[in-house]
Amino acid sequence: MSKRGTLWMSIVVGALCAVMNLACGGGGNGHRGVREAVTGVRGPDGVAATFHEGKLPDPVGTVDVTVPGTNTAINGGSTMIAVSSTSEIVKIYVSIQGSDGYWEVTVPAGTTVADVLLTLAQQLPAQLVIVFQVVDAAGNISQPMTVTTTIIQVKTGDIQISISWDTDNDIDLHVVDPNAFEIYYGDTLSPEEGELDLDSNAACSPIDGINNENILWPIGKAPAGTYNVLVDNYENCTSTATTYVVTVQKKGQAPQTFMGSFAATDLGDTGGAGDGVLITTFTYP
Repeated sequence: MSKRGTLWMSIVVGALCAVMNLACGGGGNGHRGVREAVTGVRGPDGVAATFHEGKLPDPVGTVDVTVPGTNTAINGGSTMIAVSSTSEIVKIYVSIQGSDGYWEVTVPAGTTVADVLLTLAQQLPAQLVIVFQVVDAAGNISQPMTVTTTIIQVKTGDIQISISWDTDNDIDLHVVDPNAFEIYYGDTLSPEEGELDLDSNAACSPIDGINNENILWPIGKAPAGTYNVLVDNYENCTSTATTYVVTVQKKGQAPQTFMGSFAATDLGDTGGAGDGVLITTFTYP
């Protein structure tokens, strides 16, 4: 199937899931605790956040904070959200509206704009309202600021590998399985039912703004052995630099994330099989 055909199939499936309030990744329609939705958080220096039970701290003083109003992510993937303040940020609290608990991110000194990386659970509703608070160097705690995140429902399984990126470029995810079968936009389904079920911004036409791709093996189908994960800059649609995050979910193990980037001068290679930068190699089971 062509890149464009795969893209439109993914959009149709995602739209049906959202309209019918289905969780195609196997999730329900709600969650009780923050960690049931956000399984991990990292700050701009890559240090893991600390989780606290209970509600967010009460606001103190005045802190001017800006976050995006909306966001798009996939279940089982990761999303990077920029938090900015007019004063120096010391800590950022992250929660989910209507849920118990919050993550505490420690921010390096002198920071007024911080990128916060959230890794999301494989089972999610069609929308999450992510809540942020900022603590500045004077001890002020901001009012809660919300980011309404639309969850594009994708398939999950014993192995799920996804990528998200921050510009409207065509970035491609490739995974080579232990049998040397390469799953990517040109070969989307392996003999063991490994599948690329989301291909975003295919050949820059159209730009869908989803900026995520997803490859998975259903329960009981992933072959044993070594997997290679690659990322390819297929086409730089916007002539801008791209930062990406690869998320690896393996049954029974904590998710892993890997960050990278392509320069604005890298125009892409319209690559096919075998192309891309090696991001990680892992074995399963």
